[in-house]
Amino acid sequence: MPGHRVLIVDDDSATRELLSKLLAPHGYAATAVRTWDAAQRALAEATPDLILLDIRLPDADGRAACRQLRGAEATAQVPIILMTAFPESGRLGLGAGADAVLHKPIRREELLSWTGCLVRARQAAALEERVEHALIALAATVEARAEHRHDHPRSVARYSERLAEALGLPEREIAVIRTAALLHDIGMIGVPETILQQPRSLAPGELAQVKPHTLLGAELVRVLPHGDEIAAIVRSHHERWHGGGYPDGLAGEEIPLGARIVAVADAFDALTAARPYRAALATAEALDVLWLGAGAQWDPDLVERFTAIIRPEGRTPRTPAAAGPRPMDPRDALVRYLTLTGDRP
Repeated sequence: MPGHRVLIVDDDSATRELLSKLLAPHGYAATAVRTWDAAQRALAEATPDLILLDIRLPDADGRAACRQLRGAEATAQVPIILMTAFPESGRLGLGAGADAVLHKPIRREELLSWTGCLVRARQAAALEERVEHALIALAATVEARAEHRHDHPRSVARYSERLAEALGLPEREIAVIRTAALLHDIGMIGVPETILQQPRSLAPGELAQVKPHTLLGAELVRVLPHGDEIAAIVRSHHERWHGGGYPDGLAGEEIPLGARIVAVADAFDALTAARPYRAALATAEALDVLWLGAGAQWDPDLVERFTAIIRPEGRTPRTPAAAGPRPMDPRDALVRYLTLTGDRP
C-alpha cells in the first residue's frame, strides 16, 4: 500500500519507533509525534490515511481527542486506532468513536491486520464518494442542457427528503431516496436536446426516445453504495399508481416507495416551474393537480402527506376572480400535465 500516511501519537519514544519500523516495510509513511498539540499541528499540514492514537497523552485524554477528530470535517472519516496499556480503557475507547483498540505491547500481526483492513475500507469509501460526485456532476450537466431545469434535481431531492422524513423513514432509507431524487433523470443524457426543448406534446416516436431514460439511469447509478435500491427508484419514478406507467407497468404498492415519493416531488416541482411547453402553476394550483391525480397518477396517501408539508394549515381557498387573474382550472392543468408532457420532466 505505497504512499499511505499514518500519524502516530504516543508519548513513549520506544512505541513510536517500533510502530514506524513495523509499518515502513509495508509502504506506510509514518509521522510520529509525542503530544496532542503536536498532532494537531501535523493534521493542519496534511490529513493522514490512518491515525494511531495513545489513550493517555501528556496534554490530553486520547478518547477526548478521538471525539474531537470525529467532530472535525477533515478527519471525520479517517480511521482511528486507539492504543492502551490498560485493558479497561479499551471498551471506553470504542465509545469515543475509534475504529479499533490495540493493547500494548503491540503485536505486529494485529497491527498490520487492522491497519490494512481500515485503510482498504477508507479507500473503498473514498472511491464510492468520488463516483457519486461524478454522477451528480453528470446529472447537473444533463439539466444544464435545458436552462429551465438547472435547479430541478436539487428541488426534487429537497421535496423527496421532506416527504420521506414526514413518513418517519429510517435515516439510511431517507439518504437513499435523497440520492435517487438527485439522480432520477440522469438517464436523460441519452435524449436529444431537441426533444427536451419541444414546446408541444411529443409525437409517439419522440416519446419512445424519452422513455428509456429510466432504464439507462438505473444502470448508471447501480455502481453507487446501495446502488440496487437507488436504481429501483430511478427506474420506477414514472410508474403510475393505477398502472400504465413505464418501464414496467407497475401499479400500487408494486412501485417502490422511494419511486412513489420521487414521483410526487418531481411532479410538484415540474408543475410550479415554467417549461417550454407550459407556464408555471401557483402552489395552490399545483396541489390541486396532485389531488386530482391522487389514486390514479400518484399514491393518494403520499399526496395527502405532501400537501400537509407544503400547506400545513390545509388547502388554501382560491382567490376570487375579481381580485386578480383567473386561476387555472386544475382539471385542465392535470390533463395538460399528463397529455402535453407525455410524462416528460
